[in-house]
Order: sequence, then C-alpha cells, then structure tokens
Amino acid sequence: MSLLEVNNLRTAYRSKGKVFYAVDDVSFEVGEHETVGLVGESGCGKSTLGKTIMRLVDPAAGEIKLKGQDIAKLPEPQLRPMRKSVQMVFQDPFASLNPRLSVWSMLETPLKVHGMADPAERKRVISEIAETIGFTPAALQRYPHEFSGGQRQRIGIARALILKPDLVVCDEPVSALDLSIQAQILNLLVDLKREFGLAFLFISHDLSVVRYFSDRVLVMYLGKIVEVADQKTLWQTPRHPYTRALLASVPSTDPDKKITQRIAGEIGKAAEQGCRFRSRCPLAVERCGVEAPALRALADGAQVACHLA
Repeated sequence: MSLLEVNNLRTAYRSKGKVFYAVDDVSFEVGEHETVGLVGESGCGKSTLGKTIMRLVDPAAGEIKLKGQDIAKLPEPQLRPMRKSVQMVFQDPFASLNPRLSVWSMLETPLKVHGMADPAERKRVISEIAETIGFTPAALQRYPHEFSGGQRQRIGIARALILKPDLVVCDEPVSALDLSIQAQILNLLVDLKREFGLAFLFISHDLSVVRYFSDRVLVMYLGKIVEVADQKTLWQTPRHPYTRALLASVPSTDPDKKITQRIAGEIGKAAEQGCRFRSRCPLAVERCGVEAPALRALADGAQVACHLA
C-alpha cells in the first residue's frame, strides 16, 4: 500500500469572476521511504499541489489518501490527528517562522497540540530533535531573527519532524539559501530520511537539486502532470518535449556547452482545448489542438502525456 495516493485531484481558484484550476486532474503515489520530486516552471501549480495535500488549501475534487484514508474532505476535528503523519517544510525560512516565539516554543507547541502533556517527555523530544539539527540547548531559547537563513531552515525542518511524521512535503526548501548552505540542508535531509525512515514529496524548480535528492520525478505543466519516471530514466531518456526542454536549459559549468533547446512561445491557458504545451512545442500536430493527451504508461514503467512520445 502506498503511503500517499492522490487521485484525480483538482484545486480551484477564482479570478475576475472566473474559476481556473491550478491543479487539474492530478494522480500519483508516494511509497514508504520514497522521495518523489515535483518539477516545473514557476506558476505551474507545484506549491498549490503541496498545500492541497497538506489541506492548507481545500481541493475542489479528487482524493488524497494518506495511509489508505481519504483526507480530502475530512472536517478539521477529524483531520487533526492525521496531521501528525504529514508535515511541511516551507520555502521561505524567514516568513515561515513566528518572530515572537523562541525556538523552544515553536517546537513545543505542536507537541502540546497533539496531546503530549508530560513536560519531561516534551523536553526529551525537543532535546533529541535539537541535537539532530545541530542546535545547542542555549540556541533553543533564541528567536528567529538571531539566526542565519540556513539555521532558520533547520528550525523549520525540526518543527516538521518533531511529531515524527511518515511524509514530509518540502516546498522549495533550499531556493532561498546560498549555494553552500543549500548543500548542507540537502545533506541534512538525506541523513534524516535514513535516520527516521521518511518519505518526501520534494517540490523544486531546480533540476540539479531534484536529480540529487529524488528517487522518482513528476514533471508538471500548467496544473497537469505530463511525465513520470524514475530519476535515472528521466535524465537519460526524457519523453515529453517539455521535459526535454527543461533538461536542456539546465546551466552547465562548462563554458563551451550551450543551451541546446529553448522553450519558445507563450504559455498557454489551462482552459484551452487540447494539449496545453502545444503552443510552445516543436513537435505539435493538428491532433494536439483538439485532443488533450492522457497520461499513459510506457513499457519501462514511465508515464507520459504526449500523443507523439
């Protein structure tokens, strides 16, 4: 059984009297101890998908099965116990921490909310997680503004892990950090995955980070998943034209290596008929304008939403 199973999920927003779907008919699974990367351009719906899974945004339709139980429509009193199983690390380590709370208070609050009444037990749990992220007891009495960006993100990670979840949703967890600090945080996440047996949904627009950290990768475009493959297969034999363009646009440290494919044209609209990528696709044919390609399985286990793949 999958740890997380998402079926035909849709998330709707209203703008100027019209409804559009930031997440549109998305289905995928995350297995136990698996890291699934989610990539795509800014604005494609990645963060909305993560927040919908967390029920920070309510879905318009579909299922979100966590350990077999559909939490998509659970009212808050019934949802609260399930929140222990899935936690989130947010993108901005500056905005995601309460400036009025000490690190100790931030880590103690979820323990109180979820019924850990024994102060001695709370102290033990907090001390253990602080040691895991490299914080001294004295640091726990300090406030967010007293820490660097990397240290704040460690606090965010500790807060996510304090309830010992099965799944952690990471929404661009290193994009706001310097490159040297990014490596430290990624290595910490790898160590934590091994130590706690975690599963991750790792959201990022940085393909090199996803390649380093993920077992399997979902590629998203305008609210839809257009390709799914294990990390090795995706980089060696990308099938969807959008995936190929994304991989070809990754900067190289080799000064002689140039970008071989650029994503031309304008981004289409989610409400348009047919394939949403067709206005930018070098392979588009007449069929692409009238029939939206379904996500279909290939012989090697990968999935792709393209008529020509």
